[in-house]
Amino acid sequence: MSPAHGYHFAPRALRRWRDERLTLTPRMEGGWQARFHFEGSTCGNVPFVLHYDIEVDAAGLIVGLHAAAAPGDEGHQSMCRHREDAASLREELATQGPLRGRPLADVLAWKPATSPAGCVCTAPARAHKWLAALQTLHFALSEPKAPAASAPPHVPDTAGQNSPVQTHANPAAGASAVSPSAVTAAVARAPAPHCVPLSSSAPLS
Repeated sequence: MSPAHGYHFAPRALRRWRDERLTLTPRMEGGWQARFHFEGSTCGNVPFVLHYDIEVDAAGLIVGLHAAAAPGDEGHQSMCRHREDAASLREELATQGPLRGRPLADVLAWKPATSPAGCVCTAPARAHKWLAALQTLHFALSEPKAPAASAPPHVPDTAGQNSPVQTHANPAAGASAVSPSAVTAAVARAPAPHCVPLSSSAPLS
């Protein structure tokens, strides 16, 4: 059973972020590389995109964390913090990812001070985005997308006029589709904390 009650965000939001914002790629040495696509906005309503990259090894430990503006994005330059000190903001995003070296399951018990602001100017705002990225990854490995239904088998007619029916994997799933058999130590269950109330109007939508 999924520890859905231990997440900071509502399962409905996590499911949508898993399906629309998360890309998973298997690591050759075991585990996963994940990218969380965050769409934010500045206090002046300038949109921007950040990429949160996470690596989890075969033992379920978080071994890589990195965040940066998406290639070609210019909107992030309008954030107040970026205008004040762009270099330090870039460094903090790139190097100050939380829970490095700890099990991914620990994200259920991580309770940082957070802010749902659309930007990442403050530490609580940055923690909020990392919490969303890490919990979406945990949710994706715990609750993988269902495989696409297969097309019915082809049955030729007597005249031989039927064309073969092609069976496709769900193209929307792409690299984010995860087989339940692949979920091992990366989603080792931690004792689930009490549910954190969530407003349905998540700023990451």
